[in-house]
Amino acid sequence: METVKLTVPSNSLHAAQILTGFLTLKEQGWDVEVTDNSRDAGNPFYDLPVVLAQYRGQRIVYDLWDGYQDPEDMGKGLAQSDFYFKRSFSPEKNAALFPEEQGKMYPLGFNYHVTCKDNPIREPVWKAALKPLMRRTPDRYFVPEVFEAKAERKTGPVKILFLTQLWDDHDPTLSREANEERTFINETRSQILRTLKERYGDAFIGGLRDEALSRDRAPELIVPAELTERKKYLALMRSCDICIGSMGLHESIGWKTGEYVAAARAIVNERFRYRVTGDFAEGKNYLPFTGAEECVEAVRQLADSPEALFAMKRANEEYYRGFLKPEVLVKNTLETVDRVLEQRR
Repeated sequence: METVKLTVPSNSLHAAQILTGFLTLKEQGWDVEVTDNSRDAGNPFYDLPVVLAQYRGQRIVYDLWDGYQDPEDMGKGLAQSDFYFKRSFSPEKNAALFPEEQGKMYPLGFNYHVTCKDNPIREPVWKAALKPLMRRTPDRYFVPEVFEAKAERKTGPVKILFLTQLWDDHDPTLSREANEERTFINETRSQILRTLKERYGDAFIGGLRDEALSRDRAPELIVPAELTERKKYLALMRSCDICIGSMGLHESIGWKTGEYVAAARAIVNERFRYRVTGDFAEGKNYLPFTGAEECVEAVRQLADSPEALFAMKRANEEYYRGFLKPEVLVKNTLETVDRVLEQRR
Protein backbone atom coordinates (compact mmCIF):
# COMPACT_ATOMS: atom_id res chain seq x y z
CA MET A 1 0.00 0.00 0.00
CA GLU A 2 1.24 3.47 -0.91
CA THR A 3 2.32 5.70 1.95
CA VAL A 4 0.50 9.02 2.42
CA LYS A 5 2.61 11.67 4.12
CA LEU A 6 0.59 14.53 5.63
CA THR A 7 1.85 17.89 6.84
CA VAL A 8 -0.41 19.97 9.06
CA PRO A 9 0.80 23.59 8.70
CA SER A 10 -1.85 25.26 10.88
CA ASN A 11 -4.35 24.62 13.64
CA SER A 12 -7.29 25.85 11.57
CA LEU A 13 -10.55 24.13 12.52
CA HIS A 14 -11.47 24.20 8.83
CA ALA A 15 -8.96 21.39 8.27
CA ALA A 16 -10.04 19.07 11.11
CA GLN A 17 -12.30 17.11 8.75
CA ILE A 18 -9.42 16.21 6.42
CA LEU A 19 -7.26 14.97 9.29
CA THR A 20 -10.21 12.96 10.62
CA GLY A 21 -10.55 11.27 7.26
CA PHE A 22 -6.88 10.37 6.98
CA LEU A 23 -6.58 9.17 10.57
CA THR A 24 -9.65 6.98 10.10
CA LEU A 25 -8.03 5.44 7.02
CA LYS A 26 -4.94 4.82 9.15
CA GLU A 27 -7.09 2.93 11.67
CA GLN A 28 -8.39 0.89 8.74
CA GLY A 29 -4.86 -0.15 7.76
CA TRP A 30 -3.66 2.59 5.44
CA ASP A 31 -0.05 3.73 5.73
CA VAL A 32 -0.50 7.35 6.84
CA GLU A 33 2.26 9.49 8.38
CA VAL A 34 1.33 12.82 9.97
CA THR A 35 3.73 15.68 10.69
CA ASP A 36 2.32 18.47 12.84
CA ASN A 37 4.02 21.68 11.70
CA SER A 38 1.36 24.03 13.10
CA ARG A 39 3.62 25.56 15.75
CA ASP A 40 6.29 26.60 13.26
CA ALA A 41 5.45 30.21 12.44
CA GLY A 42 8.07 30.11 9.71
CA ASN A 43 6.36 27.51 7.54
CA PRO A 44 4.88 29.03 4.35
CA PHE A 45 1.33 27.97 5.16
CA TYR A 46 1.32 28.89 8.85
CA ASP A 47 -2.17 29.74 10.13
CA LEU A 48 -3.77 29.04 6.74
CA PRO A 49 -6.69 26.61 6.24
CA VAL A 50 -4.80 23.99 4.24
CA VAL A 51 -3.42 20.47 4.61
CA LEU A 52 -0.48 19.21 2.53
CA ALA A 53 0.05 15.62 1.39
CA GLN A 54 2.44 13.50 -0.63
CA TYR A 55 1.07 10.41 -2.38
CA ARG A 56 2.48 8.39 -5.30
CA GLY A 57 5.15 11.05 -5.78
CA GLN A 58 2.50 13.75 -6.16
CA ARG A 59 2.16 16.89 -4.06
CA ILE A 60 -1.42 17.45 -2.92
CA VAL A 61 -2.95 20.55 -1.34
CA TYR A 62 -6.30 20.46 0.43
CA ASP A 63 -7.73 23.99 0.39
CA LEU A 64 -10.41 24.66 3.05
CA TRP A 65 -10.84 28.41 2.46
CA ASP A 66 -14.44 29.68 2.55
CA GLY A 67 -13.99 31.11 -0.93
CA TYR A 68 -11.37 32.92 -3.01
CA GLN A 69 -10.64 35.68 -0.49
CA ASP A 70 -6.88 34.97 -0.41
CA PRO A 71 -5.72 34.45 -4.01
CA GLU A 72 -2.09 35.21 -3.15
CA ASP A 73 -1.80 32.32 -0.70
CA MET A 74 -3.93 30.09 -2.91
CA GLY A 75 -1.47 30.80 -5.71
CA LYS A 76 1.36 29.77 -3.41
CA GLY A 77 -0.39 26.45 -2.80
CA LEU A 78 -1.05 25.93 -6.49
CA ALA A 79 2.60 26.59 -7.34
CA GLN A 80 3.69 23.88 -4.89
CA SER A 81 1.14 21.21 -5.85
CA ASP A 82 0.37 18.68 -8.54
CA PHE A 83 -3.23 18.20 -7.35
CA TYR A 84 -5.25 20.92 -5.63
CA PHE A 85 -8.55 19.95 -3.96
CA LYS A 86 -10.65 23.00 -3.10
CA ARG A 87 -13.61 23.10 -0.73
CA SER A 88 -15.29 26.14 -2.34
CA PHE A 89 -14.80 25.25 -6.00
CA SER A 90 -15.79 27.46 -8.93
CA PRO A 91 -14.59 26.64 -12.47
CA GLU A 92 -15.32 30.23 -13.50
CA LYS A 93 -13.21 31.73 -10.70
CA ASN A 94 -10.47 29.18 -11.29
CA ALA A 95 -10.29 30.21 -14.95
CA ALA A 96 -10.33 33.93 -14.13
CA LEU A 97 -7.82 33.87 -11.27
CA PHE A 98 -5.58 30.90 -12.08
CA PRO A 99 -5.77 30.23 -15.84
CA GLU A 100 -2.40 28.46 -15.93
CA GLU A 101 -3.15 26.27 -12.90
CA GLN A 102 -6.84 25.43 -13.26
CA GLY A 103 -6.13 22.00 -14.75
CA LYS A 104 -4.81 20.74 -11.41
CA MET A 105 -7.84 21.99 -9.42
CA TYR A 106 -10.62 19.63 -8.28
CA PRO A 107 -13.69 20.03 -6.04
CA LEU A 108 -13.33 18.73 -2.49
CA GLY A 109 -16.93 18.93 -1.28
CA PHE A 110 -18.74 19.91 1.89
CA ASN A 111 -16.85 20.92 5.01
CA TYR A 112 -17.90 20.73 8.66
CA HIS A 113 -16.04 20.63 11.97
CA VAL A 114 -15.64 16.96 12.82
CA THR A 115 -12.75 15.37 14.71
CA CYS A 116 -11.33 12.07 15.96
CA LYS A 117 -8.88 10.64 18.46
CA ASP A 118 -5.31 11.91 18.04
CA ASN A 119 -6.34 14.68 15.65
CA PRO A 120 -3.53 17.30 15.86
CA ILE A 121 -6.09 20.02 15.13
CA ARG A 122 -7.71 20.38 18.53
CA GLU A 123 -8.49 22.92 21.21
CA PRO A 124 -5.97 23.50 24.04
CA VAL A 125 -6.25 21.20 27.06
CA TRP A 126 -7.16 24.13 29.34
CA LYS A 127 -10.02 25.13 27.07
CA ALA A 128 -11.38 21.57 26.91
CA ALA A 129 -11.23 21.37 30.71
CA LEU A 130 -13.12 24.63 31.16
CA LYS A 131 -15.94 23.90 28.72
CA PRO A 132 -17.95 21.55 31.00
CA LEU A 133 -17.88 24.24 33.68
CA MET A 134 -19.41 26.59 31.10
CA ARG A 135 -22.03 23.97 30.16
CA ARG A 136 -20.38 23.47 26.80
CA THR A 137 -19.06 20.30 25.20
CA PRO A 138 -15.31 19.83 24.43
CA ASP A 139 -14.43 19.47 20.77
CA ARG A 140 -13.17 15.90 21.20
CA TYR A 141 -16.81 14.78 21.54
CA PHE A 142 -17.63 15.68 17.93
CA VAL A 143 -16.56 12.52 16.12
CA PRO A 144 -18.35 11.40 12.92
CA GLU A 145 -20.85 9.19 14.71
CA VAL A 146 -22.47 12.07 16.64
CA PHE A 147 -23.45 13.76 13.38
CA GLU A 148 -24.84 10.69 11.64
CA ALA A 149 -28.46 9.55 11.51
CA LYS A 150 -30.67 7.32 9.39
CA ALA A 151 -33.32 8.50 6.97
CA GLU A 152 -36.73 7.77 8.43
CA ARG A 153 -40.30 8.23 7.32
CA LYS A 154 -42.16 10.94 9.19
CA THR A 155 -45.17 9.72 11.16
CA GLY A 156 -46.05 12.88 13.12
CA PRO A 157 -45.98 16.63 12.48
CA VAL A 158 -43.05 17.89 10.42
CA LYS A 159 -40.42 19.87 12.36
CA ILE A 160 -38.42 22.64 10.68
CA LEU A 161 -35.07 23.95 11.96
CA PHE A 162 -33.02 27.09 11.35
CA LEU A 163 -30.68 28.21 14.14
CA THR A 164 -28.13 30.75 13.01
CA GLN A 165 -26.14 33.86 13.87
CA LEU A 166 -25.41 37.37 12.60
CA TRP A 167 -22.06 38.73 11.43
CA ASP A 168 -20.54 42.09 12.34
CA ASP A 169 -21.05 44.14 9.17
CA HIS A 170 -19.33 47.29 10.43
CA ASP A 171 -15.88 45.75 10.81
CA PRO A 172 -13.23 48.41 10.03
CA THR A 173 -10.66 45.71 9.22
CA LEU A 174 -12.76 44.42 6.31
CA SER A 175 -13.37 45.84 2.86
CA ARG A 176 -16.61 47.60 1.95
CA GLU A 177 -17.57 44.62 -0.20
CA ALA A 178 -16.99 42.16 2.67
CA ASN A 179 -19.14 44.22 5.03
CA GLU A 180 -21.86 44.54 2.40
CA GLU A 181 -21.89 40.76 2.00
CA ARG A 182 -22.33 40.41 5.76
CA THR A 183 -25.22 42.87 5.70
CA PHE A 184 -26.87 40.82 2.96
CA ILE A 185 -26.38 37.59 4.94
CA ASN A 186 -27.78 39.16 8.12
CA GLU A 187 -30.84 40.57 6.37
CA THR A 188 -31.55 37.30 4.55
CA ARG A 189 -31.26 35.21 7.71
CA SER A 190 -33.44 37.56 9.76
CA GLN A 191 -36.14 37.70 7.09
CA ILE A 192 -36.22 33.90 6.78
CA LEU A 193 -36.54 33.50 10.54
CA ARG A 194 -39.42 35.97 10.76
CA THR A 195 -41.27 34.50 7.79
CA LEU A 196 -40.97 30.86 8.86
CA LYS A 197 -41.95 31.74 12.42
CA GLU A 198 -45.07 33.47 11.11
CA ARG A 199 -46.04 30.66 8.71
CA TYR A 200 -45.25 27.57 10.80
CA GLY A 201 -45.51 28.65 14.43
CA ASP A 202 -44.52 25.92 16.89
CA ALA A 203 -43.53 23.55 14.06
CA PHE A 204 -40.60 25.87 13.39
CA ILE A 205 -37.59 25.87 15.72
CA GLY A 206 -35.45 28.81 14.79
CA GLY A 207 -33.70 31.93 15.87
CA LEU A 208 -30.41 33.64 16.60
CA ARG A 209 -27.63 32.75 19.00
CA ASP A 210 -27.71 34.91 22.13
CA GLU A 211 -24.79 37.29 21.73
CA ALA A 212 -24.23 41.04 21.75
CA LEU A 213 -24.85 41.59 18.04
CA SER A 214 -28.14 39.67 18.14
CA ARG A 215 -29.27 41.57 21.22
CA ASP A 216 -28.55 44.85 19.43
CA ARG A 217 -30.07 44.01 16.02
CA ALA A 218 -32.90 41.52 16.58
CA PRO A 219 -33.49 40.64 20.25
CA GLU A 220 -36.93 39.20 19.44
CA LEU A 221 -35.27 36.46 17.36
CA ILE A 222 -32.90 35.20 20.07
CA VAL A 223 -33.40 31.61 21.23
CA PRO A 224 -32.41 30.07 24.61
CA ALA A 225 -28.71 29.25 24.89
CA GLU A 226 -29.38 25.53 25.43
CA LEU A 227 -30.67 25.27 21.84
CA THR A 228 -27.39 26.52 20.37
CA GLU A 229 -24.93 24.61 22.60
CA ARG A 230 -23.31 22.40 19.99
CA LYS A 231 -24.02 18.95 21.47
CA LYS A 232 -27.65 19.79 22.20
CA TYR A 233 -28.01 21.48 18.83
CA LEU A 234 -26.91 18.35 16.98
CA ALA A 235 -29.39 16.21 18.91
CA LEU A 236 -32.13 18.72 18.09
CA MET A 237 -31.10 18.81 14.43
CA ARG A 238 -31.32 15.02 14.15
CA SER A 239 -34.86 15.17 15.56
CA CYS A 240 -36.04 17.64 12.91
CA ASP A 241 -37.10 16.88 9.35
CA ILE A 242 -36.41 19.98 7.24
CA CYS A 243 -33.25 21.98 7.93
CA ILE A 244 -32.53 25.41 6.50
CA GLY A 245 -29.11 26.59 5.32
CA SER A 246 -28.05 30.04 4.15
CA MET A 247 -24.98 31.31 2.35
CA GLY A 248 -21.85 31.61 4.47
CA LEU A 249 -19.02 34.11 4.28
CA HIS A 250 -17.35 34.57 0.88
CA GLU A 251 -20.41 32.87 -0.72
CA SER A 252 -19.41 29.57 0.90
CA ILE A 253 -21.67 26.63 1.63
CA GLY A 254 -22.07 26.73 5.40
CA TRP A 255 -20.81 24.04 7.75
CA LYS A 256 -24.39 23.41 8.88
CA THR A 257 -25.26 22.12 5.42
CA GLY A 258 -22.62 19.41 5.66
CA GLU A 259 -24.00 18.50 9.09
CA TYR A 260 -27.53 18.25 7.63
CA VAL A 261 -26.27 15.84 4.97
CA ALA A 262 -24.48 13.69 7.56
CA ALA A 263 -27.72 13.50 9.56
CA ALA A 264 -29.79 12.52 6.50
CA ARG A 265 -32.12 15.50 6.82
CA ALA A 266 -34.18 17.12 4.09
CA ILE A 267 -32.49 20.40 3.15
CA VAL A 268 -33.73 23.78 1.98
CA ASN A 269 -30.66 25.89 1.24
CA GLU A 270 -29.73 29.16 -0.36
CA ARG A 271 -28.63 28.24 -3.88
CA PHE A 272 -25.03 27.02 -3.97
CA ARG A 273 -22.42 29.34 -5.45
CA TYR A 274 -19.84 26.55 -5.47
CA ARG A 275 -19.65 23.02 -6.82
CA VAL A 276 -19.43 19.96 -4.60
CA THR A 277 -18.40 16.40 -5.43
CA GLY A 278 -20.51 13.52 -6.66
CA ASP A 279 -24.15 13.60 -7.68
CA PHE A 280 -25.50 16.10 -5.14
CA ALA A 281 -28.25 17.89 -7.04
CA GLU A 282 -31.01 20.46 -6.74
CA GLY A 283 -34.38 18.80 -6.35
CA LYS A 284 -32.89 15.53 -5.18
CA ASN A 285 -30.63 16.46 -2.25
CA TYR A 286 -31.84 19.99 -1.55
CA LEU A 287 -34.34 22.59 -2.65
CA PRO A 288 -32.71 25.96 -3.46
CA PHE A 289 -33.92 29.46 -2.69
CA THR A 290 -32.79 33.02 -3.28
CA GLY A 291 -35.01 34.85 -0.77
CA ALA A 292 -37.35 34.34 2.17
CA GLU A 293 -40.48 33.70 0.10
CA GLU A 294 -38.74 31.07 -2.03
CA CYS A 295 -37.43 29.48 1.15
CA VAL A 296 -40.92 29.22 2.63
CA GLU A 297 -42.30 27.79 -0.61
CA ALA A 298 -39.56 25.13 -0.69
CA VAL A 299 -40.35 24.20 2.91
CA ARG A 300 -44.02 23.91 2.01
CA GLN A 301 -43.28 21.54 -0.88
CA LEU A 302 -41.44 19.15 1.43
CA ALA A 303 -43.79 19.53 4.39
CA ASP A 304 -46.80 18.75 2.19
CA SER A 305 -45.26 15.65 0.59
CA PRO A 306 -44.17 12.85 2.96
CA GLU A 307 -42.79 10.85 0.02
CA ALA A 308 -40.66 13.74 -1.28
CA LEU A 309 -39.46 14.40 2.27
CA PHE A 310 -38.38 10.80 2.79
CA ALA A 311 -36.80 10.55 -0.67
CA MET A 312 -34.59 13.57 0.06
CA LYS A 313 -33.55 12.21 3.45
CA ARG A 314 -32.61 8.90 1.86
CA ALA A 315 -30.70 10.62 -0.96
CA ASN A 316 -28.65 12.55 1.57
CA GLU A 317 -27.92 9.43 3.61
CA GLU A 318 -26.63 7.76 0.44
CA TYR A 319 -24.60 10.82 -0.52
CA TYR A 320 -22.97 10.94 2.91
CA ARG A 321 -21.91 7.31 2.64
CA GLY A 322 -20.53 7.79 -0.87
CA PHE A 323 -18.93 11.22 -0.72
CA LEU A 324 -18.97 13.03 2.64
CA LYS A 325 -18.08 10.56 5.41
CA PRO A 326 -14.59 11.86 6.30
CA GLU A 327 -12.56 8.81 5.31
CA VAL A 328 -14.61 8.42 2.12
CA LEU A 329 -14.15 12.08 1.16
CA VAL A 330 -10.38 11.71 1.56
CA LYS A 331 -10.23 8.32 -0.14
CA ASN A 332 -12.11 9.73 -3.12
CA THR A 333 -9.43 12.40 -3.57
CA LEU A 334 -6.69 9.75 -3.62
CA GLU A 335 -8.67 7.72 -6.12
CA THR A 336 -8.86 10.85 -8.28
CA VAL A 337 -5.06 11.05 -8.17
CA ASP A 338 -4.83 7.34 -9.08
CA ARG A 339 -7.24 7.77 -11.98
CA VAL A 340 -5.48 10.82 -13.42
CA LEU A 341 -2.04 9.18 -13.15
CA GLU A 342 -3.40 6.09 -14.91
CA GLN A 343 -4.84 8.24 -17.71
CA ARG A 344 -1.50 9.97 -18.14
CA ARG A 345 0.22 6.62 -18.64
